[in-house]
Amino acid sequence: MKSIVFLLFAILTNPLFAFSNNNAIEQVLDTNGNPLIPGDEYYIFPASDNPKTGGLTLNKISDAECPVTVLQNNATRGLPVKFTLSGSNNTGNNILTNTDLEIEFTKKPNCVESSKWIVFVDDFTPQGCVGIGGPENHLGLEILNGKFLIVRHASGYVYRFGFCLDVSGDCGLLGLNTFDSREGGSRLILTIFNSYNVVFVDVASVKSGRIMPLKGGFDASV
Repeated sequence: MKSIVFLLFAILTNPLFAFSNNNAIEQVLDTNGNPLIPGDEYYIFPASDNPKTGGLTLNKISDAECPVTVLQNNATRGLPVKFTLSGSNNTGNNILTNTDLEIEFTKKPNCVESSKWIVFVDDFTPQGCVGIGGPENHLGLEILNGKFLIVRHASGYVYRFGFCLDVSGDCGLLGLNTFDSREGGSRLILTIFNSYNVVFVDVASVKSGRIMPLKGGFDASV
């Protein structure tokens, strides 16, 4: 818990890693330049000049009996996701930046009821980690109440994920961290350090192999 308290304090006091929901709102675009549509399926790949792999997947962590922790694995496409506008925002036809979202995998293990993303506080690391499921899948661990959103990156069709706490409205970004190579990838975590820069590729483009290179390339230093 101390690490989470420190993390949230750092987000509040360090403007390099905080962001505001008052930033310009615009349509989120996939790698073809098309707006993301609520309910449609997309793969989330790391931003690169030719994104085709390195997606998000699920695995068992520590003594968990069900794979409910989100990992990024460079050797796999991962699982597709769909986006839904959250609450009062659930009236539009497109996914927008800096807008509360629900994110869920379109496939899930039978041992979990919900595939919607959540943030739970892992007692081993301890960090705020992205997972799926409910309290029954994360026994004894705190689940942070909040909303996900997509934040615009500085170049091309590249974005970042944010997470804002319901209780205070304070926001941070999502990044990657490898805690144990045996876990099968890097965890998606709440962070004040390097954010995870991503692109969205529609499922049809992945299946056909027609994935467009990033418009203007990608500057990893940004």
